Amino acid sequence: MKVVLVNPPSPPEFRVSRGLMGGFGMAVNPDLLYPPIELAHAAAVLEEDGHEVAIYDADAVGADVDAALAAVVALSPDLVCMDSSSTSLDQDLTLARRIRAATKKPLAILGSQVTYTPGEIFADDNVDCVVRGEPEYTLRDVARRAAAGEGFAGVAGVTWRRDDGEIVHEAEREKIEDLDALPLPARHLLDNAAYHFPGLDGPVTTVKSSRGCPLDCSFCGYTLAQGLRFRFRSPEHVVRELVDLHKNHGLRHVVFRDPIFTTRKDRVSAICDGILAEGLDLEWQCETAIKCLDRPVLERMAAAGCKHISLGVESGNREIQRKHCGNKLNDHAKAEQVFRDCQELGIETRAFCMIGFPEETPAMVEETFRLVERLDPDQVQFCAVTAYPGTPLYKLLRGERELDYAAMTGFQALEGNEYMSAEEITARIKEGYRRFYLRPRRIARELKSPVRLAGKVARYFTLFRRRA
Repeated sequence: MKVVLVNPPSPPEFRVSRGLMGGFGMAVNPDLLYPPIELAHAAAVLEEDGHEVAIYDADAVGADVDAALAAVVALSPDLVCMDSSSTSLDQDLTLARRIRAATKKPLAILGSQVTYTPGEIFADDNVDCVVRGEPEYTLRDVARRAAAGEGFAGVAGVTWRRDDGEIVHEAEREKIEDLDALPLPARHLLDNAAYHFPGLDGPVTTVKSSRGCPLDCSFCGYTLAQGLRFRFRSPEHVVRELVDLHKNHGLRHVVFRDPIFTTRKDRVSAICDGILAEGLDLEWQCETAIKCLDRPVLERMAAAGCKHISLGVESGNREIQRKHCGNKLNDHAKAEQVFRDCQELGIETRAFCMIGFPEETPAMVEETFRLVERLDPDQVQFCAVTAYPGTPLYKLLRGERELDYAAMTGFQALEGNEYMSAEEITARIKEGYRRFYLRPRRIARELKSPVRLAGKVARYFTLFRRRA
């Protein structure tokens, strides 16, 4: 079969990166464009199963919905599978419906938003099935059924609709146990030169070296999508991918997309050893938790080309940390030491912070502002606490309440709490950015890199746009 995997266009108001927030997606800096690596992983499994596969990335070519429709139809697919995100869901479904009507071929959709709200996706004949959870093996089985002209009954991990309108949720598919058994992502199907990251000179790619996170933050889409159990690829398998992307595709900027990259410090050290042994000229970055770092592993990472680490700070209040943030930052002195170590080793840092937890007061927000000013990272990101469907926070706050998915950008508060309105929470997020970057010493530091400063200013004004 000819299978076409589609990363749909972002909404006109802002760019959406669908792989972020555990597959729910987030609005991002317009200068950030990650490859649709989830689709590349699925494509590799489909190719291994004997299918002809194409990946169409609308954002990489700057296509709108009409252009994306024409391009997918021109590829003459036998099966189409689309990615999705919360904030772009209405537009994604419109495109899906039009592709399905134009091609008369089966169409599947994947992503965390549709995984946790699968039933409503079938209104208006948008899709034939929803691929829930980890997509690789489920989509392979969907393709096998489509090739045989059969339906989807009994395919684990799929939701579909009978002819009489009944929505059928097939059994959950188990998480992939042996990640080394997956083929390397099909980067040969991507225009790898098209992807970029703010401040980096040259194309960027992403690598998923592990899945799952044991910290169980109440708001996190990653634990929802990937599970609480840490599943990891062997260092040898990861290094094989790094060799492939560097020597076969000419890439040297890598962003590891693991939820907590340094969960196993011995594994990270082995990956670093492999990078050095292979002589790979890579510059890379990752996300992790402060409690999973120490000076020796940071030294090893720096030696192997690590240039940037994004660190989950979330809140400066200890009670919020305990209730909602996996207690990942309960030692502020250690946090300051980690940020100092990174600076000494030449590793840039970004602090992820969140505003608007259920019990959060303005005084607690102030604790976060003061902490991040003490840590003084190279960059800071303030997000609105968002109860994505299926997360513990969603179950705590929402029950069966209606959600405005289009507002789930990650930076706009959907609603207030007992102490702050939604508008006040969004205002505090903006205040956090101003307070951090408008300190006199900070301004002097930012002016040393005027191009990056201009990018940060552009991002600030982009993040708070609303969908029309």
